[in-house]
Amino acid sequence: MRRTVRGFSGLAAGLMLMAGGARADLVAGTLYFTYFSGGANVNDVAYNYDSSTHSFSLGAVNNLAGTNGADGIIFAPNGNLLVGGQCSGNVYEVNPGNGNVVGSGNTLGGCSYHLALDPSGGKVYTSDFGGELKVMPLPLTNATTVTVNGGDQGVTGLAFTPGGSAYYVNGSPNGHGNVGHIDPTTGATIRLFTGLTPAHGMVFDSYTKLMTLFGDGFDATFNPLAGSDAGIVSSLKQSQQVTCDFDQGAVDGKGHALVAGCNQITFIDYSISGDITHPDYATSIGGFSNIDDVAPLSGLGSNNPPGGSLPEPMSLALAGLALSAALGVTGKARRR
Repeated sequence: MRRTVRGFSGLAAGLMLMAGGARADLVAGTLYFTYFSGGANVNDVAYNYDSSTHSFSLGAVNNLAGTNGADGIIFAPNGNLLVGGQCSGNVYEVNPGNGNVVGSGNTLGGCSYHLALDPSGGKVYTSDFGGELKVMPLPLTNATTVTVNGGDQGVTGLAFTPGGSAYYVNGSPNGHGNVGHIDPTTGATIRLFTGLTPAHGMVFDSYTKLMTLFGDGFDATFNPLAGSDAGIVSSLKQSQQVTCDFDQGAVDGKGHALVAGCNQITFIDYSISGDITHPDYATSIGGFSNIDDVAPLSGLGSNNPPGGSLPEPMSLALAGLALSAALGVTGKARRR
């Protein structure tokens, strides 16, 4: 099953001219993901995308491991995968090269779903849906509990800005959660958004410098660097991408996202528009029954951590937009 959305063809032409007229945007990588049921639940798949033809493809699924429950998935700083083991209460460390489970820690009460790596690289956060915050040191040992308090009394997941500011989502699968600030040390929360449709998965996108959310078939962004809570709230943008479900998404830091949900993987290209809520192109490929979460493709919790080799976020795209305007080339995004 495949669904496509196209737009910004004129702007793409301007961008290609600025880039020399002959170079297509070729994207290739490996997406690591989990299934929420079944024994072979930790997997990867290769992907390829050519923006000049809007051609996106996936390779064969490669099973890496089976754990006693699988949900959230991220990379540890040592290159191994960390997998939230649902209501086994365990977080597993999996060697992606051979599939061996090489370590684990337990929440000591409560399930483990989404995972977030601390900016220090020395600990990982997990929780039940709307549960207490569990903090596990790396290498993995059993968790300590931080009681969540303030605007919300539980969390579903965390995400961090490059400066270390933490944001939380609190809600049940797979959307309509609350979002706000959190101090992971004290558990204190300040709610900014209530019942936000896309609020389930959340990541910081180095390409747009925005927090990006996924849930209930929608994506959304807000500016965590707006300077005030009022500015953050007013910066919210959201749009529906599929008429089904989104769980967690991964952004590659180059203007592309891959999102798990609804038994499919959705690919979103916003490298020219610079706005994931108004993408240049999107498509969904089915055949992933019970797909749950995807590992980050850039930033914290990825195998391309902050400080790695990433492109200058928007410089080429902005140059292309300027050239398009100068040449009288126009394009308009097509909303779904």
